[in-house]
Amino acid sequence: MKNFNYLIGDPETKECAYVDPAWEVDRLLKMAKADGYQVKKIFLTHNHFDHVDGVEEVVQETGAEVYIHSLDEQPIKKGKGRLVQLSDGMEITIGSFRVTALNTPGHTPGSTCYLVQQHLFTGDTLFQGNCGRCDLPGGDPKAMFRSLQKLANLDPETKVYPGHDYGLMPITTIGYEKEHNPTLKVGSLADFDQIP
Repeated sequence: MKNFNYLIGDPETKECAYVDPAWEVDRLLKMAKADGYQVKKIFLTHNHFDHVDGVEEVVQETGAEVYIHSLDEQPIKKGKGRLVQLSDGMEITIGSFRVTALNTPGHTPGSTCYLVQQHLFTGDTLFQGNCGRCDLPGGDPKAMFRSLQKLANLDPETKVYPGHDYGLMPITTIGYEKEHNPTLKVGSLADFDQIP
């Protein structure tokens, strides 16, 4: 599935967050440890298995808090660890970094992107060249269109880190996507619905 997992860390405090732990938890935890970082938080972009499969392992190894939007928390609620419910615009800190949670429904009702300075972790909301599927349970094309418009209003220099490697390059920018991504170029829901 070519999933991306990310570690976001403050080099001064050595506190870090793990975004969407799945598949290669051991490798990322070893990387964090080797660089002297402590995983204190888990940021979940949504509740699909390929983004949450490693949550329990990370919690067991680190005791990290789990951050997820309340509309997507159900499968996570059964696990271990302290669950923190996200709301749109909520601010979280990682060391001295301020992280803003942006609710971006469409792929799932609780899909959330995380904005850290000019770095945006989008999960399955925005990919390089496309957006996440809306035809799975909980998907909503109208909500996705609104979410993409919300992201399009961010600074064009904002770097985008998607949840999967489905495009021509692993990291992109809002500005590049506004120029090249058909799901961000359209100006109306009717046009959005016509994208294959």
